[in-house]
Amino acid sequence: MERKKEFVRAKLARRNLLPAQPAGPHGGTIINIITAIVFFGLIALGVLWVIKNIGEAGQQYTEGMIKTQNKAVAVKCQLNMRTISQNIQMYAMSNDSFPPSLEALIEFCGSTQLFQCPDPEGGKYVYIPGQNNSMPPTNILLYEPKPVHDGRCCVLRLNGQIELLSPEQLEEAVAQTQAIFRK
Repeated sequence: MERKKEFVRAKLARRNLLPAQPAGPHGGTIINIITAIVFFGLIALGVLWVIKNIGEAGQQYTEGMIKTQNKAVAVKCQLNMRTISQNIQMYAMSNDSFPPSLEALIEFCGSTQLFQCPDPEGGKYVYIPGQNNSMPPTNILLYEPKPVHDGRCCVLRLNGQIELLSPEQLEEAVAQTQAIFRK
């Protein structure tokens, strides 16, 4: 019987199904453990790499969404000013002068929401009355006093141009506009 087992074992060894010599009771255990540690360590490293990259992608996505939202608010503010500019021009055509005050302009437009920055931290726009089309086109006609668009303020010039200015630039432009009235 023992001879028959050896014959079967030798036959299977030739087919590479069983080892030719049986391993001892502890043979290969250390190698198997080291191989398992290396294998699972590589898998853990791969999982950590994927988690880290997913976290960075999520952060980049969030930052991108915030920037897009801020740009959308700035564009909406500029669209408000464009609409106000058109209303001022219509008022000037109807009355042969610009509105004497912000209240008169709001009454002509019929909407108070148009005269406020859509940013939650933004405030009401400031109108500089007493101007006409014969004044310098770079005069400030309407502006927002708080720099809520990446540290800049939205400004409407007399010629209809809309810009984003830093607080320092805004202060200088408003001073130049008001200097014309002092002359």
